[in-house]
Amino acid sequence: MVEITPEIQEQLDEQKKNCIFCKIISGEQESKQVYQDKFILGALDINPAVKGHVLLMPKEHYPIMPYIPPETFKQMFGQIAPLINAVKKAMMTTGANVFIANGGIAGQQSPHFLIHLLARENGDGLNHFSFDKKQHIEEQKTKEANELIAHNLPLMLRNHFTRNPAKWHTEKNLTIAKHLQEINKQKQIVYADEKAIVSVAQTPQATGHLIVYSQEEEKYFENLNNESAAHLFYVASYCATAVFEGLGAHGTNIILKTGESGDNKDGKLEIHILPRYEEDGLDLLWKPMEPKPNLDDIQSKIKDETFLVEYAMKEEEKPRVVDLDKDIQIITEKKTKKTEEKEENKTDNKEDEISEAIKQLKSE
Repeated sequence: MVEITPEIQEQLDEQKKNCIFCKIISGEQESKQVYQDKFILGALDINPAVKGHVLLMPKEHYPIMPYIPPETFKQMFGQIAPLINAVKKAMMTTGANVFIANGGIAGQQSPHFLIHLLARENGDGLNHFSFDKKQHIEEQKTKEANELIAHNLPLMLRNHFTRNPAKWHTEKNLTIAKHLQEINKQKQIVYADEKAIVSVAQTPQATGHLIVYSQEEEKYFENLNNESAAHLFYVASYCATAVFEGLGAHGTNIILKTGESGDNKDGKLEIHILPRYEEDGLDLLWKPMEPKPNLDDIQSKIKDETFLVEYAMKEEEKPRVVDLDKDIQIITEKKTKKTEEKEENKTDNKEDEISEAIKQLKSE
C-alpha cells in the first residue's frame, strides 16, 4: 500500500474539489444510490453495461487501489460478497463480475477509485471476459516473468502477514483443495496459502497474466465470509503490484468471474490480474446498453436486497450497551457457583482427612 504523505494528501485534496464521485458521496450531485455504509457508497451506473451495473466507491478520495488504507480495503472488499448476493437476487441472475481498472491504459476514466459490480447471465450481450483467445506473447519472456513473480509474490504476502497477522495463517501442513488439484498438477502455481492460490494463466492475455482461486469455494464468491472475500482481493492487489513493479506494466485490470454467464460457462470462481501495456491489443471496455433500462425500477429492486446488508453492517458497528443490573447478576452468579465448588472441594478434603485419621488409629 502507498504511504500517503502530506504532499500526496494535498494533491488528493485538490483532486477531490473537482471529483464528480466525491460530489455524489457528499450529496451535492444526485445519484441512483443503492447501498451505503461507513466506508463505501454504491450507486447505479447511469450508462450501464448490463441490468444491475453498480458502482462501488470509497467515501474518501483515493485514485487507485494501492492508496486505499487497510481498514477501508478490508471493509470494502469484504462487503463485495454479500453485495454480489444481493444484486444477483434482485436481478435474478446466475453470475456476476467485478471489474477494476488501475490506470488510464487499463480503462480507468475517473480519478476516484471505482469497483464495477455487474450482474451476469447467459445472453446478456457482455462477452468480454472469456480470456481463452491465444495471444502472440513471447514464450521466453513469459517464462522469465513467471519466474520473477514466483519469487517476489510470496515475499510480498509474507510481509503482508507480518504486518497483518491472521489466526488462520500458520504456513504448516498446507494442502491444495480438491477442486484445484488439476491446476496443481499443471505446476503453474506461483503462490499458495490456506485461503487462496495464484496460478499463471494457461492462455495468457498478456505477459504476467495471473489468476487467483479460492481454496474454500469453487464457484460462488458470495458464499465466502467477509474475511475470506477481502483476502482474495488482497492477494489480487499484491499480484497487481508485482506485475507493475517487477514487469513494468503500465496499469492493471482485476476482474472477478463468479457463477454462470456467457463468458464463464462452467461458473468457476476466478480473479484475473491482467497487466496492461501500451498497444497490447486488449479490448475489455463495453458499450452502454441500448436501449437503456429503467434505472428507477432497478434501483428499487436492488435496494430491497441491500437493505439487509446495510442493516447487518449497522448491527456490527453498534457499540455494546452495558446493562449493569444484568452484568452484575451474571458476575454474582459466576462467583456464587465458584464459591459453591470451592466449598464442596473443602468438604471433600475434610472427609478425606477424617478417613485417613481413622485408618491410622486402627493400625496403631
